[in-house]
Amino acid sequence: MARKSSFHIVLSYALSLLITIAVLVVWVVYVVRAQARINELAAGVGVGGGRDTIHWWMLGFGCLLLALVIGGLTYQLAQTLSARRYSAKQDEFVSNITHELKSPLAAIRLHAETLLQTDIDPRERRRFLGYILQQTERMEGLVDNVLESSRLQARKEHLALEPIAVGRFFEDSLDELRERVQSQGFQLKSAIDTDGSILASEDALHRILNNLVDNAARFSSPGGEIRCLVGDGRRGGVTIAIEDDGVGIPKGELRRVFDRFYQIGRQIRGPARGTGLGLAIVAGLVREMGGSIRAVSPEGRPGIRFEIDLPRVEA
Repeated sequence: MARKSSFHIVLSYALSLLITIAVLVVWVVYVVRAQARINELAAGVGVGGGRDTIHWWMLGFGCLLLALVIGGLTYQLAQTLSARRYSAKQDEFVSNITHELKSPLAAIRLHAETLLQTDIDPRERRRFLGYILQQTERMEGLVDNVLESSRLQARKEHLALEPIAVGRFFEDSLDELRERVQSQGFQLKSAIDTDGSILASEDALHRILNNLVDNAARFSSPGGEIRCLVGDGRRGGVTIAIEDDGVGIPKGELRRVFDRFYQIGRQIRGPARGTGLGLAIVAGLVREMGGSIRAVSPEGRPGIRFEIDLPRVEA
């Protein structure tokens, strides 16, 4: 439907352009011929001495008008197509977020209905309650991502930054993440080789780490390995890298992965489909902390590597 609509827009643009060109050509030809007749009459009565008095400025004005019309129509076409693409991304986002919320809701309802049974084993009851809590946290994370994306888009509130010891922070955070990642069937390995400090927000760093690790797990096969590498970076800063051995990202999409609502690999369906907000949030938070982020496709092996550079500060 979106492609058909875009085709109609382009077709309307082409027809408008052709009509405009035709009208301007007719106008210019009319002016030139009218001036030629005036010259003939002037020559017949001996006025003007046969000088070529065609007003070339009228031809120039016609060409300028044509250029302005073409430029205006082209700009309007680009804006319209951009708005259509953004609207299509929003529609896909609504569909994806609805699906992402519906799955845990269905699981919560199923387990809650099971818990209503009076003869359920206490151990099973505890396991079901743990699963309900897990799905609730998943929904909470989705809602937090939407709210954080809106905050970054509005640019009204800013992070409260403070000096953070990188090594200690990532050791503690990765220990918390490791159990969850292993329960999903992945191995989380880390190498921390820096004693530097950065000016950052702990909440923002937690969200960045969670989003990148979740993204790596989403696009990797069970049993895969996710690696977090933290060390001294370029220009005296600190570099944080998250890499995996998953399906990777086509090189043509590397620059677009941080766009809001953008989906990595539109041919991917099912569990790998997300909301299109995670990487956009990561990029926005990194920029708020004065850093930069890039996606790198490793040579000779599958997977993707996200590298974050943050400036070092004195603790």
